[in-house]
Amino acid sequence: MIGFLQPLALLGLVAVAIPPLLHLLGRRLPPTVMFPAVRYLTATEREHSRRLKLRNLLLLILRMAVILFVVLAAARPVARVASGTGHPATAVALVVDNSLSAGAVVRGRRVLDVLVDRAREVMRRVESGDRLWLVLGDGLPRRVGRAEALETLDSLTPWPVRLDVTEAVRVAARVLRDEALPAREVVLLSDLQASALSAGEAVAVRVLVWQPPEVPDNRGIDSAYVEPVLWAPAGEVVVRLGGSFTEPAALRLATEGRDLAGAVAGAGDVVTLAATVPLRGWLAARVELDPDELRADDSWWLALRIVEPAAVRTVGEVGEGGRVRRGDEVSLADRPTTGITILFPPADPSLVGAVNRALAVRGVAWRVGEIVQGEWSLTGEVEPASGAAVYRRHRLLGDGAVLVRAAGEPWLVRAGDQVIVASRMEEAWTTLPVRAAFIPFLDVLVNQVAARESWIVRAAPGATARLPAAARAVLLPAGEVTVPSDGRLPAPRAPGVYFLRGPRGDTVGALEVNHDRRESRLETATARSVRATLGDQARLLSDRGMDRELFEGERRADVTGLLLAAAIVAALAELGLASAGGAKRGT
Repeated sequence: MIGFLQPLALLGLVAVAIPPLLHLLGRRLPPTVMFPAVRYLTATEREHSRRLKLRNLLLLILRMAVILFVVLAAARPVARVASGTGHPATAVALVVDNSLSAGAVVRGRRVLDVLVDRAREVMRRVESGDRLWLVLGDGLPRRVGRAEALETLDSLTPWPVRLDVTEAVRVAARVLRDEALPAREVVLLSDLQASALSAGEAVAVRVLVWQPPEVPDNRGIDSAYVEPVLWAPAGEVVVRLGGSFTEPAALRLATEGRDLAGAVAGAGDVVTLAATVPLRGWLAARVELDPDELRADDSWWLALRIVEPAAVRTVGEVGEGGRVRRGDEVSLADRPTTGITILFPPADPSLVGAVNRALAVRGVAWRVGEIVQGEWSLTGEVEPASGAAVYRRHRLLGDGAVLVRAAGEPWLVRAGDQVIVASRMEEAWTTLPVRAAFIPFLDVLVNQVAARESWIVRAAPGATARLPAAARAVLLPAGEVTVPSDGRLPAPRAPGVYFLRGPRGDTVGALEVNHDRRESRLETATARSVRATLGDQARLLSDRGMDRELFEGERRADVTGLLLAAAIVAALAELGLASAGGAKRGT
């Protein structure tokens, strides 16, 4: 049995017809005129004509053979050989993509079930001398035996995670480098989402990429968030739908077992669901979409907090502080006051000393330092401030919770009931007052940072979540998990709302865990993009191609060299025959 590694090269076989066409076009039969004086030469001419026709026929066959052998060699034919008992000992890494998108149903079967069937075919050909690595949706390589791998595959389910397929292949290639075996190859079994490929270094080993089945149209929830941060008791949920299936479907907002709002929308739509919740405190809500072929992206979890909003009063000149409602609970001030205070730098720099003395009296470790000028971008836990530019700020000196930084230095800090901002809310100091995010910034500042710590942290399943300094523990179904000192904690793998406990045991926020919206994009990558991201040694193969190429084409011989040798022999023979004919005509 013969196969071809480059079957498209066989299209060049049409060139075999060129020599016969040229031969037919070159034939010219002159008119026959008989002279009595040359009749005795007729017999001799007939004998010479037969020899000439035979020679021309041999030349035609040799020229066609040269083209045929060259084209077949370009297609790289391989043939099964009867000798040998198996393939060379191979280090093989099997990457099985059981990420969220593998739960899509195609023709009545999950994509993951098809991938597992194909993986079992690979396992069937693994021999005792091979070394096997298994990489799943978490991207971690596992050194396994054949029996263990089959057991893992039998129990495999779609995980609500996103797998960077290209990075998983790179990780697999790196673990194969240390294997001292004659052959190494990575086998990728995935739905091969275009969104799962990423740029980076080319893979240095053979990568056999299986061509996945067709994918269905899909719609999913790309994102959802509450507006405003606190409901009192009414509010809105803004939902964005994604995917490729634009046919409208029902969308619902529910909590505590009851529907709050509904709408009809399709992929690409942005929907606002308004609702009123006659409860108080923290609630877990869920936005649900009518199910389709990929159900794991048809829901989105949200944390709701229903309270009366904090009242605000202003003390002194605090720049743009007059934009918020006046009241008597949270003070926006340019000097420390009793109760909860958001402290902005005073307009007169000479008053900074008085501010620092007042902070010391209240036991606050932070101090307001000298003014520095430049241009910095804000980063930190208060999302509306992120990305805003700062041109002038006071240095904040001390130790404690830093919520926002500028050039790595504290810009927004908290100590007890005092929240200190390093810049005044004026255009000469920062771009925040002229940004659309200014009102949300004040809302978060008043209702989360100062009055009530109610942090909302968002993360994808399994991703590292950065929790606020006020969080001491996360409530999981199995119990509380203590937050590390650096505030970084892997998010649970199961989507949902997980509440955060503060130092006094009260709820200070919530961790919203939802699917990565890129998993809703089911469009398959092309062969060109596969080679561009995985390198020239990556090959996209059908079922037959995978069977042929696996384990470096076990029990096969590459006959390309033989065909090239045959082409050379045929070319030399043609040259010799043509030269001999020319020499005879010269004599």
